[in-house]
Amino acid sequence: MKRRTLFAALLLLPLAACVSDTPQLDEVEYVQLSGVVTFKEKTLLPQGSSVTVAVIDANERGAILMRKEFEVAKLPVPFFLSTPKERYNNNADYVVWASIKVKGLDVPLLQTQRPFVRVLTNDVNNAVVEVKPLN
Repeated sequence: MKRRTLFAALLLLPLAACVSDTPQLDEVEYVQLSGVVTFKEKTLLPQGSSVTVAVIDANERGAILMRKEFEVAKLPVPFFLSTPKERYNNNADYVVWASIKVKGLDVPLLQTQRPFVRVLTNDVNNAVVEVKPLN
């Protein structure tokens, strides 16, 4: 009898690892931002170009809420960012920033200049982000 109980306990032990208090994916609320990175005209970019789009807190240096980098061949290019709402700070002043880099170059080819597009805290969940050459 003791062997059967021990054997049953050993068989159920791996199932104990499956129990989790992590919320289900559909229970998590997300903050989302979509938009387009654009230039003053439709533009083909050099091979090896990538775009980085980030939502940052304008009042706290280095505070990045969301960030995504992906390869791009031409502008304009759409983007979509998402993060769990628990990371969102109601007191932040969020702006969206973008840059275009070319593989092998140290400085961005194009980048968001001032003024930044304010998002999220003013119920703006869609943004047009214009990039310009660095001066």
